[in-house]
Amino acid sequence: MLVVAYDGTDFHGWQVQPGARTVQGVLQQALSEALEEPMKVQGAGRTDAGVHARGQVASFTTERELPLRAFVPKLQRLLPRDLRVTSIAQRATGFHARHSARARRYAYRLLAKDDVLLQRHAWAPGHALDPARLERATRVLEGDHDCASFASAGNNSSTTRCRISRARWSRWEGGVQFDVVADHFLYHMVRTVVGTAIRAARGGHPEEAMRDVLAARSRDAAAVTVPARGLCLEQVFYPADGESR
Repeated sequence: MLVVAYDGTDFHGWQVQPGARTVQGVLQQALSEALEEPMKVQGAGRTDAGVHARGQVASFTTERELPLRAFVPKLQRLLPRDLRVTSIAQRATGFHARHSARARRYAYRLLAKDDVLLQRHAWAPGHALDPARLERATRVLEGDHDCASFASAGNNSSTTRCRISRARWSRWEGGVQFDVVADHFLYHMVRTVVGTAIRAARGGHPEEAMRDVLAARSRDAAAVTVPARGLCLEQVFYPADGESR
């Protein structure tokens, strides 16, 4: 099990695509070179183009005995500057980065104003933000819901029900940050929730506005999908130890 961090700006997402620079493709190439055998890695989340990660988890299988402490520096020398392996651990047979995961935590960062140093990893909506009103809009999402309204075209999940255990806002140095934890995410779900929360927060009743969108179970009811650059996969949770490390 690898814990992986990357700046997604110059990657065409996680998943291997012909002729495109992807995180999975670059990581597989480095692993294959380090282990001197063809390798395939599985990721806990298939992040889109431009989306970042601080706690992505990848798994792979090899018959070789690995000196774990020495392997990370060796692998890192084969990786580009915008992709880092932060830790490695041996897991039981059958462990799979995606199928074994029980929940994931994403963060979306909004800028209070344009910032040339932060704009690769956050998005400025261009108007004032009230964290309290944003919180009122998203708190109603906590629980088990049909989240079809927040799934973009192309969603291929077998179910649109998601158990959301956290949907809260806090301040960070550049503005405000949305943290969401769920057992399941739909295509573009977090980015669409953020766009909808921004719209709801500008109205008179943020809670009711979000409840109406949720109840509609239609993408037409939600607001715009905000840009990918503000989104980061922060953490993946597993049953053995409660969280990825």
